[in-house]
Amino acid sequence: MPRYSEKTLRKKRLEQYREAFKNIDDDKMAVVQKTIDFAVDLEFRLDALQKELDEVGFVEEYQNGNNQFGTKESTASKAYSTALKNYNSLIRTLLSCMPQKNNDDVDDGFEAFVGTLKK
Repeated sequence: MPRYSEKTLRKKRLEQYREAFKNIDDDKMAVVQKTIDFAVDLEFRLDALQKELDEVGFVEEYQNGNNQFGTKESTASKAYSTALKNYNSLIRTLLSCMPQKNNDDVDDGFEAFVGTLKK
């Protein structure tokens, strides 16, 4: 399996987002594009933080002075948590901008059910 550069992966991810938003009008896309850029950037930052968390873990030891020491949530864990919340917020915003699909052609079986009641 070939390894792609981060630049190539980012470009592919941007293309995936653009494909998902291809049906929104140009004015809305001009506003949404920056949010898409932020979301893609945050995805890659989250991946990097995840790798760091795999190495350092969620807990780290600390020492303040000679007698004060213990454990606390790791810096990577705090950064990951904050970045993930921000990413989820960006995705919610993007999803709210997507055009609604028309489900008129989907048969939910209601008419067939009503037909059985008339017999």
